[in-house]
Amino acid sequence: MGETEEIIRAAADILTKRYGGEQELVDVERLDGSGLADVLRAKVVSNPFFQHRSVVVKHSPAVGDELADAAFLREVVAYQFTTSLSAESRPGPVLLGYDTAKRILIISDLGDGRTLADELQDADAETHVDLLRKLGRALGKMHAGTADEEDAFNVLLQRMTRSRPNAANVQRLRDRLLSHRIRVGVGVLERSGVAIPSEVRVAAGNVQSRLLRGGMRAFTPFDLTPDNIVQTDNRFHFLDYEWAGYRDVTFDVAFVVARFPVFLAAQPFNAEATEAFVDAWVSEVRGIWPGVQHPDTLQARITAGLIGWAMSSVALLDPSTPAELLANDPKLRTDVEAAGIEASSLGQEIAETDAESLGDVLRPHSQGPFSADESLVRRDLRETFESLAAFAGTGSDPAYRTISEFARTLVERLR
Repeated sequence: MGETEEIIRAAADILTKRYGGEQELVDVERLDGSGLADVLRAKVVSNPFFQHRSVVVKHSPAVGDELADAAFLREVVAYQFTTSLSAESRPGPVLLGYDTAKRILIISDLGDGRTLADELQDADAETHVDLLRKLGRALGKMHAGTADEEDAFNVLLQRMTRSRPNAANVQRLRDRLLSHRIRVGVGVLERSGVAIPSEVRVAAGNVQSRLLRGGMRAFTPFDLTPDNIVQTDNRFHFLDYEWAGYRDVTFDVAFVVARFPVFLAAQPFNAEATEAFVDAWVSEVRGIWPGVQHPDTLQARITAGLIGWAMSSVALLDPSTPAELLANDPKLRTDVEAAGIEASSLGQEIAETDAESLGDVLRPHSQGPFSADESLVRRDLRETFESLAAFAGTGSDPAYRTISEFARTLVERLR
């Protein structure tokens, strides 16, 4: 499957089987998708059995890589879960139908809203603050509305993986890879000659643990890049659930404070907008997690999350082959072997950039010049470390000054 006509015919059959009648989809429009996925919008021919006037169809072709292909099942489960929520808590579209064999899911159409990326690109300083305040409220509503529903999500995931050999192990490994990336990033910096203070190491270790267990947990799409956030009817909606699940929510908050790592920011770090975002988020979740009202607790959580994102971004520059990664990383090797995954499957999930072609992108700026690709990667990393330096610098404890100085050292190196 791959031709638009074939995908649309299959989607119409899925809707017919679920809702009855004879569903027909017309006026197909191709939308921007993620990766190799085909994302199509189609109008629904008027039918009393189905009330939606248009739908979005996503086809995620299998690539023969267990870890990458497992993203489709995760996305179906996430949409099943969010569809069951109240409209107030639901973070995105409604799931209307799916077929795991054909790797198609059909969701409600949000209409022609603008992405957060577009909104930020055109924003002046005042609008920037307002956008992040709205984003903080939307993120907080999602977190507060799903904080007590982890068991329900896990039941859906277990049902989806139960009859599929090794599927549960693969999903578990995908979750754990997010934590491994932080440790890999620390190693990449060390090999580049960067001195890492103990305060940074401790924070990185803490956030690794909170990704997997404990902490303030709620549902998150996890991939909160501005292209995956759409504003319609003055409300933000979150898309793309391939990495969705239950994790510590301050990792989401840190992602926004860091100006969306692995996405070139349209705006410089804005202390006022950051404060508005965090305050709006706190106002939505303080009834669930009262500790966020304590400045020191909030500072520690977000700073640790920023370090986690910084190290995770650096990990993408590791030039090691998957086999080398496993040979040199016993913790990663243990998890991969437990999941029964081939080493070749790790390439896409651990190092998504072509690190080898970038060379030593972390070399000091005095050792330039840098290629266009190197410059883009360095800019993205610099933005993340600038955000870490600025936010950590507002903390009152001396440890935050150490973390801020460490980050500023990286900013200077990457300028």
